[in-house]
Amino acid sequence: MKPDLSALYALNTTDFIHRNEILLLCFGIIILLLLVIMIIVSISKTKRLKTLRQLNEVAEESNQLKNAFIANMTHEIRTPLNAIVGFTNILAETDNLSREERMFFLKEINDNKDFLVQMINDLLDFSKIEANTIEYNDGDVDVNALIDEICAVENAHPRPSGILLEFVEKLPQCRLMIDRIRFAQVVNNLVKNALKFTEQGSVKIGYRRLSNNNFYFYVADTGCGIDEDSRRAIFERFVKMNYNIRGTGLGLSITKSIVEHYGGGIGVESKKGEGSTFYFTLPAGIEYKEYGKF
Repeated sequence: MKPDLSALYALNTTDFIHRNEILLLCFGIIILLLLVIMIIVSISKTKRLKTLRQLNEVAEESNQLKNAFIANMTHEIRTPLNAIVGFTNILAETDNLSREERMFFLKEINDNKDFLVQMINDLLDFSKIEANTIEYNDGDVDVNALIDEICAVENAHPRPSGILLEFVEKLPQCRLMIDRIRFAQVVNNLVKNALKFTEQGSVKIGYRRLSNNNFYFYVADTGCGIDEDSRRAIFERFVKMNYNIRGTGLGLSITKSIVEHYGGGIGVESKKGEGSTFYFTLPAGIEYKEYGKF
């Protein structure tokens, strides 16, 4: 009678499994671990490749912004310098100018000088923010008085549109423990932007307290408005909404950094062609409450 080879094979296999059960279990665990490691390595590699692609995209975008910024700065610096030199030469070389003409040329020289100073200040502030060396000298600031002062300065310069900056909403009294120069810089940046892009209608500034006692400041205009894509990028560095209008593209980025230094937030609500409302919040904790020192 021939032996049943299949039965014999099955018996030997079963016997082998029983005698080497622990060894086979360990071997199975090792294979499973190797598979897990391979999966983790594959996922990690995929994530690294994705991160690398994203970093390359960010670097490329940053490089494009930097190139646009340099090109824009070259133009922005040359334009006011040419105006200053040109009008100065006219004043120096022309004898028969009327008083009105001289005043006009002097105003143009002064306006272009102010623009150059502002541009240099923006560049210096931006470099300090990038290097984390910007200084804040906090003190007691009367918010109503400061905004009244800003309105008076802006309204002292007549505009062809006749638009005036209106202080439409405020608390009876409000004092903050904050750097006066930096706070004024934030408000001025938002106000000047609104006036720059508003040819008709109004520009209004105000502030109030929110339900959580934080302070909400806003500048609302009836200007050209901002589309959705531009709103996402408007507070980024080197970004300009209209390259035909003078500016460094750094003002809103600097404003955002200052507001965030004090634990606040900044944003914009706008529709193309319907105006914009730029706003920022400041935490209730920076309120100066020693009103007896008025």
